Amino acid sequence: MQTQLDLLKQLKQLQQLSDEEQIELSKICKPLFLPKKAKLTTAGNKFDSIFILTTGLLRWYFYSDDGTENNVFLTSEADYAIIVGIPEHYSDQRETKYTVEAVLDTQLLLFSKDSFEELAFQYKGIFQFYIKSLKTIIDALRTRTEQLCSDSPSARYEVFLKDRSYITRNTNRKYIANFLGITPNSLSRLTARIHKKNPPKK
Repeated sequence: MQTQLDLLKQLKQLQQLSDEEQIELSKICKPLFLPKKAKLTTAGNKFDSIFILTTGLLRWYFYSDDGTENNVFLTSEADYAIIVGIPEHYSDQRETKYTVEAVLDTQLLLFSKDSFEELAFQYKGIFQFYIKSLKTIIDALRTRTEQLCSDSPSARYEVFLKDRSYITRNTNRKYIANFLGITPNSLSRLTARIHKKNPPKK
């Protein structure tokens, strides 16, 4: 049976840490398996953990006042292994409006946010990994904001197909449409148009 330390050592992004840093992280690490459709957290809950996703796929969504479901983030094993927390953590809140659901069977490594940050202030390697994770998240948010503000639905979808092929293959098309800010029917039309322009090779 794999220990927390074994799981951490398998992550490429954590191999830069010293043995001592990996051991200290393993002491506060809690592996968690989420079967498909299981919830990591739901709206209104306090969520005090941050995590690394090692396998699977998560979707993050909330409901508007009119009951509309908004899929804001799709996080998959094909992305870099980084530390992720609920968006409210950036303003030091613990209660979230998001529901985080496993789209596929998903494996996480959970850490107490406070305990992780305490280690980050003690160990240079952990601090650098944390900062790199935050920069990656900020860059992803910047890119998503710019795409929604300036790119056409067709352009957004083509970039999604190119950069998020794992998600394209493994999630419901209505989630993708909602993530892109279009209707499922519009997504079907865009898909047909792209296939017509780039027919599969025989």
